[in-house]
Amino acid sequence: MGLFLTASARQNPFTGTWKMSSKPWPHIPATIMELEIGEPSNGVLFPAKLNIRYSIFSASYKVLLVKKNERQLGIGRNKVPLSEVPFRLGIWLMYLNGTLDLKGKNLELNRMWIDNFGIWMKGLYDDDEIYVNTKVTLRDMLYRDSLTFHKTANTPWKDTAVQEILHPENGDIFYGMYDKIISHERSVVLQINDQETLDKDTVTLVHNGKRLLDKAEVNEDNRRQHIMLDTGMNILAFFADNYGRLPPNTGRLYMGIDKNEYSLDFTYRANAFATFMVAQVVYEPGKKDSATATIAENTRKTEPLGAFGVNEKNLTLELWDGQVEDGDSVTLRLNGTLIQSGFPVKQKLSRVPVELKPGENILVFIADNLGSIPPNTAELRIRYGGQTKSFGLNTDMKRNNEIRITYVPK
Repeated sequence: MGLFLTASARQNPFTGTWKMSSKPWPHIPATIMELEIGEPSNGVLFPAKLNIRYSIFSASYKVLLVKKNERQLGIGRNKVPLSEVPFRLGIWLMYLNGTLDLKGKNLELNRMWIDNFGIWMKGLYDDDEIYVNTKVTLRDMLYRDSLTFHKTANTPWKDTAVQEILHPENGDIFYGMYDKIISHERSVVLQINDQETLDKDTVTLVHNGKRLLDKAEVNEDNRRQHIMLDTGMNILAFFADNYGRLPPNTGRLYMGIDKNEYSLDFTYRANAFATFMVAQVVYEPGKKDSATATIAENTRKTEPLGAFGVNEKNLTLELWDGQVEDGDSVTLRLNGTLIQSGFPVKQKLSRVPVELKPGENILVFIADNLGSIPPNTAELRIRYGGQTKSFGLNTDMKRNNEIRITYVPK
């Protein structure tokens, strides 16, 4: 008899119980793996329990699965034991890092291969020698065997552990998801870079189920973008697609959120060889409006850089980073009016057109962040008619820069 599919199950093919059994030799018992997947939170976060049974070994683990696309779930790095007897698998569970791919009616394990990193023999002889043969079989299965799961039930996994997995702020165990960040500003700056050598690391970035980057190589072309948050919860999932030429993946996602800086970094020890990291950003509009933000900016000390007069109504501001490109971004205001917010300062020159009013005009530059190398610095060239003026900007979270321009029409 076929399985009865509810409307929820049809919309979400992952939730339910999945099972695989492997018996490569007739004289040994079967190895059974079972994956119980719960209802998703925010449509992308799936709490799950992994059960493994072979001979005298039996274990259950809590794990977070994250939706990468409509047919893939990323597997969390940490598989936390609920029970595990008579020995522990420990670091070998990292062999299961990768994705679960929906192929027809089955889920197939697609590993991110971990080889020659000191894991292979680790722990084999840690316990009584009578367990060695059992350990070898389990290790080989985790490391190299093809694993295909067949769905046996649509009932979602329900357990008190579900809330522990989905709400990291309530516990001390890290499942790959960080505590909530509250933002009162809708615009967020995202920047991706490789913490070490550009070695063909590729990453995928997903915002509330929408892919912002898809298997993109970490290079100079895709490092920075601005996104607008949805009201309420925003799930930013940062996936390592491979380990590059120099394992592991060393990609880093910088996030400028509400005047604060955060990062998801695969070079952190807790994230080494991980498939994903997740940031939770809660956007609460109306709690701090633009007027309040302006007041906060105006509490900074304003440092005058210069003053000059022009006969041209229209100017062009040319901005670039004359040193190391380190993620600086600035906000520009002219006579109190916002011109640009979260404007990225790169080594490549950027232009901003400005229209002056007759009389004195006050141009203010405000640091959105400090970049990875404080303070926030930039080179500025102002073009008007056939002339130019140049300034060096140097701002931080306590100091703005100001230029006064007097426009006298011809």
